[in-house]
Amino acid sequence: MRIVKICMNPGRDTLQVKTTSTRRDLGDPALAWSQGLDVEVGGAGTVASAGVVLPRLLADRLGLTTGLAAVVARAGFVPLRHRGRALVDATCALASGATCLSDVEAMTAQEEIFGPGGGASDSTMLRALDELADRLGADGLPGRRLARVTAAARARAWEAIVARHGQLPAVQVAGTDLTRVATTPDGDPRPVLVLRVDATLIEAASAKAQAAGTYKGGFGFHPLTGWCSNIGDALAVMQRPGNAGSFTAADHLAVLTASFAQIPAGWRTDVLVSIDGAGASHDVIDHLSSLNTAPEHGRRGRRVEYTIGWPVDERTIAGIEALREGDWDAAVDTDGEPDPAAQVTDLTGVLRRGPDGDRLATWPPDMRIFARRTPRPIGKPARLGEHPDWEYGAFATNTARGQAQFLDARHRTQAHVEDRMKQFKACGARNLPSIDYGRNAAWLQLAALATTLTAWLRHIGLDADLATAATKTLRFRILSAPARLVAHARRRILKIPPGWAWSGDLVAAWDRLQSLHPR
Repeated sequence: MRIVKICMNPGRDTLQVKTTSTRRDLGDPALAWSQGLDVEVGGAGTVASAGVVLPRLLADRLGLTTGLAAVVARAGFVPLRHRGRALVDATCALASGATCLSDVEAMTAQEEIFGPGGGASDSTMLRALDELADRLGADGLPGRRLARVTAAARARAWEAIVARHGQLPAVQVAGTDLTRVATTPDGDPRPVLVLRVDATLIEAASAKAQAAGTYKGGFGFHPLTGWCSNIGDALAVMQRPGNAGSFTAADHLAVLTASFAQIPAGWRTDVLVSIDGAGASHDVIDHLSSLNTAPEHGRRGRRVEYTIGWPVDERTIAGIEALREGDWDAAVDTDGEPDPAAQVTDLTGVLRRGPDGDRLATWPPDMRIFARRTPRPIGKPARLGEHPDWEYGAFATNTARGQAQFLDARHRTQAHVEDRMKQFKACGARNLPSIDYGRNAAWLQLAALATTLTAWLRHIGLDADLATAATKTLRFRILSAPARLVAHARRRILKIPPGWAWSGDLVAAWDRLQSLHPR
């Protein structure tokens, strides 16, 4: 746009014409996109992070919203804000990227999708966290009523997953599905349910109740968690101080008990428990052995197997030194192909029937020990007592059959839990918001629930690569989708821009979740 100015030429009785431009000549056409563009507040009906409606709807359909409200309800007190709604909205905000209470308040302030007045304020959320904390035990694990609500929702979610896919997903081991042979001639192989127990560290930037120094030299907390590797949902989260021991058997037993209680009854019959070396204690292994009633009662019994990291101590080293070179076999990688860089062997016979007698006499008779070795990296010196050429690892299992290579590959599926931890921390568990221990424990439960809801959403509502997408990818493609809210024929419609590459996936997921029977 050009403007023409007419003015008198000083000193002369003539007119002078000047032409000026209101726009800056940017030169490169690629820079012209900002010309004529203004940014201002306005546009009623526009919605940010419209995809958050998916986990909100899923929580409603599975009965979590009403169930949480019933759990935290107090006799004679009727809150202005529906507590189940507030807790679920906060959970969905965490799934969408909120990291603190002010983020939750800002995201839920959108009346277009969170209702008149928006969501709860940060002060209301603090009260809701207090009420949820009252329903947790002294160890930070959910109390009986809260555990029942989440277990019921989980059972409905798993039913929906089976209804859509025909079966729960199976964990991949050496390129094959970890399944059990069908018990009927016409039946399909049944996936083995893999329960993984592991701990993680959460750093604290300031003094908070029960925060303490960690074994890595940091300061914060050391929660212990239980996960279902098949689905990717959190079964149990125990809040612990930073100096909590990694080898505390009592904590592992508490998390195992809470995790088993979350597994729907029909899926507790065939479970593989995976723990790193922190679980190699008499109490944990004896407890898991007592749960394994299949050998005694056949099909009617419950098969509980374990694969647990085993210490490479003096006893294990003695067994390794008694081996011949030919006793080692090539390991396999995640695809089931031979791995020339690693070798495995069965140590059970050497330890049970060696020259020193049964060195595992105090352990369950069905426990087996396997060892793995890899060449020591060049430039990495061996410490006192270590082999100069090899690095060793070991694990224990009560699985009666199976080649050493397969059992070793199965044990290493525990690496899947690292992805779960990343998603857990991406959903709010990276930072705890309060100096109060109870509020932080409640916040961890919401973070675990956010991780669980997104896991269920992948399996129930999404397809292709979105069904296995990491939280970061899912957040960008689905949860952060923009939209415009319009009213038509007494209905409210979220209009996703057709230019958004995953608009069709979001609409399809909404339709699938809408078809779930309301609870």
